[in-house]
Amino acid sequence: MPARFLSCLVALASLAGSQAPAGERVVRAPGVEVDYQGITEAYANAIARTTAAARAAAVEEYGFGLPETIRVSVRLQAGEKQRLYTDGASHITQLLNSESDLLKPAVSGIFNVYGYCHETGHMAMYRAVPQHSWMTTAAAEGWAHYLGSRLLDTVYRKEGKALWPDQYDYLADGTQRLKRGLARPNADEVTRGAGKWQELAALVGDKGFAIVFKAWGAAPLDPAAPGTGLERALAAATGNNPRVAAWWKQAEPLFVQTRKRSAFASRSVPPGALRGKAQELALDDGAPAGKFSFTGGGHAVRFKAPGREWFLTRVQVFGSRYGAAQAPAENFHVFVCDKDGGLISDCQFPYARFARGIEKWVALDLDPVEVPDEFLLCVSFNPTAAKGVFVFHDKAESGSSLSGLPEDGFEPFRKGDWLIRVSLDQLKNPGVNKP
Repeated sequence: MPARFLSCLVALASLAGSQAPAGERVVRAPGVEVDYQGITEAYANAIARTTAAARAAAVEEYGFGLPETIRVSVRLQAGEKQRLYTDGASHITQLLNSESDLLKPAVSGIFNVYGYCHETGHMAMYRAVPQHSWMTTAAAEGWAHYLGSRLLDTVYRKEGKALWPDQYDYLADGTQRLKRGLARPNADEVTRGAGKWQELAALVGDKGFAIVFKAWGAAPLDPAAPGTGLERALAAATGNNPRVAAWWKQAEPLFVQTRKRSAFASRSVPPGALRGKAQELALDDGAPAGKFSFTGGGHAVRFKAPGREWFLTRVQVFGSRYGAAQAPAENFHVFVCDKDGGLISDCQFPYARFARGIEKWVALDLDPVEVPDEFLLCVSFNPTAAKGVFVFHDKAESGSSLSGLPEDGFEPFRKGDWLIRVSLDQLKNPGVNKP
C-alpha cells in the first residue's frame, strides 16, 4: 500500500505563512506558532507546547533538521471528519468538527497529543528525504508511529500530565501503546513498520537515523528498483555494518515499493532523426477556470497518438509557482507512462522553470521519447504548503484528465481538463532503428 496519506489539496488559503487568516488568533511557543479558530486558547496553548516539546526533542535528541518555526493551523469544519496532517516541510494542519474532538481519547476517540508528535516525526523524515515516493505505508507511517511514540514520552517528561486541558494519562499513548501493539500476533503493517525502525535504532542509535535519512535523500535511485540505491547509501552511511545489512534484507520488502515499468519498448533517438514537424495535442480549451496543487499526487492527461512510431518532444504546462521568491533548488518530474500507468520515462526539470505568482504556458523540451498509441503524461511537483506549482484547468471535463502518480495509480479529475499539452514528431525514416 503506497504512502499517499497526504492526499489533501494545497489551496491558496493554506499559504498563510506567519500571518493568521482573518478571524483567527495566534499563540506561540519556542519554535512553534499556532493560528486557531473555534477552539479555546487553553487548547491552542496545549497544542503549541506539545509541538514545541516534540520539535525540540527531534532536534536535540535525534539530530534532525526541523524548521526554525513549525506553523500549525487549527480550524473548524462542521460536519467534516477530524483530520491532522503535515505538508512534510514546515506546516501542520488540524481540521476539527468541533472542539470536542480535542477531548481525551476515551471521550473523543482521537489521540491528539500523540498526533502532533506523529506529524513532527513525518516532518523530520520528509525534510531529510524529500523524494520519498518509494516508501510504503509501513515505512512512512511506521516511522511516524515509532518516532511519534518516543517523542510523546519526551513531551510527557517535560510537560507532565497537566499539559492537556482535558487532563488524562497521555503517557500511555506513547511507547507503552507501541509495545502493546508489537506484542500482538496480528499487528498491522504500520505497527510492523514501527517495529522495524525500532530494530534499526538498536543498531545505529537515535542520531543515526538523521545520518541514514540524509544519505537516502541524496542517493540516486532507479524509480523502478529503488532498493538497490537505498541499500548502497545505507551501507555507506553505517560503515558497511553487516548487522545493518541483515536488517535491510528483512526491511526492504516491507518498506520499498517500485514503479511498474511499462512493457512498451520505447526507443531513444537523437532530435536530428525526427522530421522537425511536431504535431501538438491539446485537449483543453485554453481558458483557465481553476488551479490545484496536489500534495502526494500529480496532474495527468491521457493522450492518443496519431498512430505508431510517434515521439514525444515537448510538454507545455499552464501554471505558476508559489512559495518563496527564490525557486527551491530541486527538480520536478514529468512522467511518461503507458495507458495503464506503467512508467516509460522519468524526465526532470528545475523548479525555476515556473515563475512565482505569474501563470503562463511553460514549455519543457524533452529528448525524444517514443510513445505507444495511447499514453499518460503526468507532472509531479512534490509540493508543500510553502512551495509548489499551481496547475490550471479549464471548466469543461472531457474525461481525459486524471490525478495520481505512477506508483499509486490514477483517478479521474472531475473539475475540468488540465491545461497540459504535448507535441509529437515522427522519424524522417519510419521503421528505422526498430528494436
